[in-house]
Amino acid sequence: MTAAAGHTAPVTEARIDRWQRRDRLLVRPTLWVTIASSFLVLYEPSPYEFTFLVLCWAVLVRGVSFPRFLAPAFLFLVVMFSIGGITSVIQVAHDTAAIRYVAISIYLAITTIIFATLVSEDPVGRMGIIRNAYIVAAVCAATAGIVGYFDIGGTRDLFTLYNRARGTFKDPNVYGPFLIFPALLLVQDLLTRHGKRLVFAALPLAVILIGLLLSFSRAAWGHFIVSTLIMAGLMFLFAPDPRFRIRMGIGAIAGAMIFAGLIVAIIAVPQVGKVFQERADLSQSYDVGETGRFATQARSLPDVIERPFGLGPFAYSKLYKQDPHNVYLNSVASYGWIGALGYITFVVLTWLVGIRFAFVRTPWQAYHFAALATFLPLSLEGFIIDTDHWRHFFLIGGLLWGMSAAAVPYRHAATQVPPRYLRAAM
Repeated sequence: MTAAAGHTAPVTEARIDRWQRRDRLLVRPTLWVTIASSFLVLYEPSPYEFTFLVLCWAVLVRGVSFPRFLAPAFLFLVVMFSIGGITSVIQVAHDTAAIRYVAISIYLAITTIIFATLVSEDPVGRMGIIRNAYIVAAVCAATAGIVGYFDIGGTRDLFTLYNRARGTFKDPNVYGPFLIFPALLLVQDLLTRHGKRLVFAALPLAVILIGLLLSFSRAAWGHFIVSTLIMAGLMFLFAPDPRFRIRMGIGAIAGAMIFAGLIVAIIAVPQVGKVFQERADLSQSYDVGETGRFATQARSLPDVIERPFGLGPFAYSKLYKQDPHNVYLNSVASYGWIGALGYITFVVLTWLVGIRFAFVRTPWQAYHFAALATFLPLSLEGFIIDTDHWRHFFLIGGLLWGMSAAAVPYRHAATQVPPRYLRAAM
C-alpha cells in the first residue's frame, strides 16, 4: 500500500505540472490572441473564428473540467437554442445562407460555455488576460473608426458607413457597443488609480470614447452612460473604506469633466456636429409611421407567435421587407418556440446569476461589476436591434457565468476577504 501510494504521488504531480505548462504555453496566449483579434470583423469568417477554434484545441490538449454550475447555461443556450435553430432552418434547407446563420448561432453559443469554463478556473488571472486583450482590440477598432471618419489616408469608405464610424466592423451599431466593456474597465482605473497609472488609463479611454461618439449610435451612447452609472454605483456601495469612496468621488468628477470637454471638442468639428444633431433626434424616419420598424413589429408579432417552428432564418426580412430589429422577436421568428425559450431563459438567468454573485466579495468582484454593468443594458438593447450574432454579447455572458461559478466555492472556502480586496482586483 505504501509503495503504491509513493508511486502515485509523483504521477499526480507530473500531471499537474504538465497541465500548468500546457496552460501557460497554449491556453493563455491563445486566449489573449482570440480576444485581441475580436475587433476585426469586416469580413467573415473573421480571424476571431479561427483563433477561437485554436483556443478550443488548446483547451482540449491541456484538459478541461466543466463546472456543474454552468449546466443551466449549457442547457438553455447551447442545447435548446441549437435545437430550435436546427428545426427552424429545416423549413428553408435550400437556403445556404440560412444554414450558415444557424451554424454561426450554435458556434457563438459554444463560445459562451468555453469562456465561462476558462474564467471559472482562474477568474483573476483569466480576466487579467481578457482585460488586456480587449482594451487592445477596442483601441484598434476605435482608431480605425476615427481614422476613417476623418478620411485619413483615404480610408473613409473602408471604416465608415452612412457618415458614421464603423471601425473594423460591418455596422456602426455593433461597433459602438463592442467598445463599452473595455471602456468600463478603464473607467475603473480613473476612479481608483493615481499617478502614471491614471494617465495610462486616460489615453486609451479617450481614444475609445472618441470612437464611440463617432459611431453616432444612440443606443451605444445610452449604453455607455447607463453602464457607467451602474458600475460606479456598485463600486461605491462595496468600497472598502470611506477614503476609497472619496477617491472615487474625485475620480468621478474629474472623469465627468474630461468626458464633457471631449464631447464639446468633438462636436465643435463642423462635420461631426451636423451628424450629431441629426442622430440626437430620437424620432428617426425609419422608426415611426405605418411602415416604421415599431409598427411592423407589432403587426408581425401575432403571425410569428403562431409558428411553433418559426419562420426560418431571414424569412422575416423577406416577408416584411425589413429586419426584425428586436432580438427577442427574431428569436421566435428564426429559432421557433424552443429556440426562443432557450435564448430568453439564458438572458434572464444571466441577469439573476450576475446580480446574485455581484454581492459576493471576491478578488475579482471589480471585473464582475464591469461585466454585469455591460450585460444588463446590452440585453435590453436587444429590444431595438438584433444582437444574436454579436460576439461580445456571448463573451460578456460567458464571463459573468464563469466568475459566478468561481464565486460559489470561493464563498464557501473563504472565511474572510482582506479589507482591501477591491483595490487588489483593480
